[in-house]
Amino acid sequence: MPAPKVNNKLKREIVRLKQSGRTFAEIADELKLATGTVKTHYYLATGQPTAPQRIPESRYVRYDKPPTLEGDALVLPDVEVPFHHAEFLNQVIDLADAWGIRQVICAGDLMHMDSISGWEPNWSVGTSKLTEQDEARLLALALSLPASKRDALLEVVTRAGSDGKDFSDEMGQARQVLTALDACFEKFVWTCGNHEGRLLRAINSPVNPSELLNLMKLEQGKWEIAPYYYCILKSGGETFRITHPKSAADNAARALASQYHQHILMGHSHKMMFDWDVSGKYAAVQMGHVVDEERLAYCAQRDARRNSHKLGAVIVRDGYIWLLNEHVDWGRLRNL
Repeated sequence: MPAPKVNNKLKREIVRLKQSGRTFAEIADELKLATGTVKTHYYLATGQPTAPQRIPESRYVRYDKPPTLEGDALVLPDVEVPFHHAEFLNQVIDLADAWGIRQVICAGDLMHMDSISGWEPNWSVGTSKLTEQDEARLLALALSLPASKRDALLEVVTRAGSDGKDFSDEMGQARQVLTALDACFEKFVWTCGNHEGRLLRAINSPVNPSELLNLMKLEQGKWEIAPYYYCILKSGGETFRITHPKSAADNAARALASQYHQHILMGHSHKMMFDWDVSGKYAAVQMGHVVDEERLAYCAQRDARRNSHKLGAVIVRDGYIWLLNEHVDWGRLRNL
């Protein structure tokens, strides 16, 4: 028997039956209609959506919760331990201590990861007992182990090194530097940079950034690290975006300030510039670097164009930016 034609009278009956408490299946059975037909005409007649099913929310993480700090902070761009410039770094730390700064933001490239870099091999003396491929495989294995076994394996890898150029030796030296830095402040935020990305490329596997804290034996909680290349600092009623962006162009900080309507404190470029966005409202700062470029083979062994690379760091104090460089009067600043 063919299904009855759905006219206005039948539509009103569908609505009446549904509002009386009947289910769509019961109405369809009584009126000799398909359940889908009953649903469609009910929703059309009552002005409700014709498709009760909704597109499900994505189950994947939204990257919209970067680390956020309140108050004053020291910002260290591109320290690249263990190739850091110790003299400049100590001067900056002494000033931060004199000003009562208790928080540090490491704005990407806190570690250099030279032994697993993508740069061409550089001239050196001596050889390592482990190849870079061996080190990468052992690192991947270490990161998959419980903490106690991870540390034991790293110690074995450390003893296997011989010339100070392999991954284990670099990590051992970096751990000493970061342990000393850890003792100077109460809170740290470590944002990722392209050098931290060398770890991902070396082991060719996703890694939680907290594994870097485990590797360096740094206390989680005191140190915060997340899969972001930026963080937010709120100080003196102002909002600062501390970032290690993809671009190192001269106009990168200005463009980001205009895009996000926030003050930009930028690492990565190793350049030092203090500018403003086109509105004149938001600071656009390229902070320089804290790495000693004379210790980097690719910088020091061969001439290349590198404009305005400068040692630098920033202290944000009561919403004001203090751009520090090697030529400031540290004694006078400490008395401010």
